[in-house]
Amino acid sequence: MGIVLSPGHYFGQEQQSNENAAFKLNITAYQPEVHLHEHYHENAYLSLLINGGYEEVNRQTSSHIRPGEVLFRPAGYHHANHFRDTGGHCLNIEFKQADLQQLEQRITLPTKMTVYKAGTFDYLYRLLYFFSADPHVTLHEEYVLNWLSEYSAVQVPLRLAWLPKVKAILENEFDTHHTIQSVAARVFVHPIYLARAFKEREGVTIGEYQLKMRVRRAMELLFTTAFPVADIAYAAGFSDASHLVRSFRFFYGATPHRFRSLLKKLI
Repeated sequence: MGIVLSPGHYFGQEQQSNENAAFKLNITAYQPEVHLHEHYHENAYLSLLINGGYEEVNRQTSSHIRPGEVLFRPAGYHHANHFRDTGGHCLNIEFKQADLQQLEQRITLPTKMTVYKAGTFDYLYRLLYFFSADPHVTLHEEYVLNWLSEYSAVQVPLRLAWLPKVKAILENEFDTHHTIQSVAARVFVHPIYLARAFKEREGVTIGEYQLKMRVRRAMELLFTTAFPVADIAYAAGFSDASHLVRSFRFFYGATPHRFRSLLKKLI
């Protein structure tokens, strides 16, 4: 019959986690040469192998899972695992069943276990980066919705009347953190459709675009004001200075302090 794991539970040691009404994210660690006997999860989930390696064994096949590969396991899927001599770490993205049932009106998820090669979904690796750096960062949900949007059957039209309004919100309203749900509600579209259409048109997700606009605003303030970096962070909509510093370095390769000091040398 197999062991059943209730929502939010894994055999590995949970190192960090975050969740909301729709999803749970966590990173789990597994010891070398550990055997996980046949089991299944009540909820469907994605699992990205960060490092190490293991055998994925079900009643029909056995697969060797390598770092960077992503597995989708549907709810009720029976499997066992054997981790190699290095053990491993996994990023898990669990879909809470009640919310997934609502989303399934617009999407059709795989019905079988599916293995995706490393690099298949670029935003899942961005999620891994940001989640590892800060489990409480606010971009997580959008990255998951972008994965779900891959399975949407709705076609994106050539003209999106709501797109300029969405961009104006993200480019000008720095005093508010905009989630994909809040933006979708303001332009009267479904959040999964918004995620897919915006990424298709702009090449980035809603959250990435918002972060880019905040960093751009911070750059403007570095040039035009003498505000302390903490005040610039607040004015650009960051939760604190450390969040600005990490994001600024990600986009420009330097901290705001370092960039400002270089500007001063040129005066």
